[in-house]
Amino acid sequence: VLLAAVYATLPLAREPEPFPADPLPEELRAEIEALKQEARELEGSERKRTLGRIVQLERRLAEIEGRPAAPRTRRVSWVALMATTAFLVFVGGVLLRYTLPRAPGETITTSNLISGERTVDRAKLAELNRLKAQAERNDDAESWLAYGNAAWEVADYNAAAEAYKRVLDLDSKNLTAWKRMGILFFMSGFPEDAAQVLQVVVGVDPNDPEALLFLGNAYSMLGRFDEAVGVWERYLAVGGPDAERVKALIAQARAQQEAKAAVDRGQTPDGNVVYEAKCAACHGQNAEGGIGPRLVGNPVLRVDGAVAEIVKKGTGSMPAIPMSEAELQALLDYLKGL
Repeated sequence: VLLAAVYATLPLAREPEPFPADPLPEELRAEIEALKQEARELEGSERKRTLGRIVQLERRLAEIEGRPAAPRTRRVSWVALMATTAFLVFVGGVLLRYTLPRAPGETITTSNLISGERTVDRAKLAELNRLKAQAERNDDAESWLAYGNAAWEVADYNAAAEAYKRVLDLDSKNLTAWKRMGILFFMSGFPEDAAQVLQVVVGVDPNDPEALLFLGNAYSMLGRFDEAVGVWERYLAVGGPDAERVKALIAQARAQQEAKAAVDRGQTPDGNVVYEAKCAACHGQNAEGGIGPRLVGNPVLRVDGAVAEIVKKGTGSMPAIPMSEAELQALLDYLKGL
């Protein structure tokens, strides 16, 4: 790395070569002279246009010739050269440590959320690559399902979707693959498709907490709050592991019903009610973050029009959130006070 940095900076220490003279003035003079010759033979509007062109070129030539001479390039000292080399070596070391591929098959900064921090889990990556190779070799439902589940665990949802789709090609009744595809539909902003798939899954296995959780989420996104509450209450009844979160979702769904009723009465709901109804499920009850980013202290709130644009059009994995202009303004006023 050191030798490469020195080699890359050597040209800075050499005596600078003079820059070639600008050929443009000579070209302009030649063009002006040719146009003058042509103008002598023209008449009427054609002559006027040609003379106008000559005036334009003469002005441009005068501007170029009136520019100050380029300042003399100073030769870089060896001290500055060595300082630059040291800096490049430092930057290269940082890039090598934190961004370049670290294992076979690992993409730039392949990472996994572990204990709330993004760190590279090479063991899981190696296992994922092994399972993918095995699935491609065996091409059976069991191998693809194992690969899909492993990809799901490390949040590689593109790989998971590919794997679960292949599982369903080989075994169209595989409930796990259908469930995960339904959840992926929801996460991709297609709640109606998610609801259709997860309804079938829950119909076959009414005690699957993961399917119940996301079916309720899909219903809520579609504005079917009564159905969402019913599904989430079923989740609590079967002992789903995230009871506190689901209780908060139920409270939010009821707040959504309240907000909808206020709109139906021609009233504008308070900003906190709009937030609970439309945002809290992903961004947390107190905007502390969840599936979506933390909003408290988020610099995007200080950018004029940014939040409104995101709400109306969506961004990344977040779909557009339908709401009236009055609801949007109430929400923006509420977020400004966080």
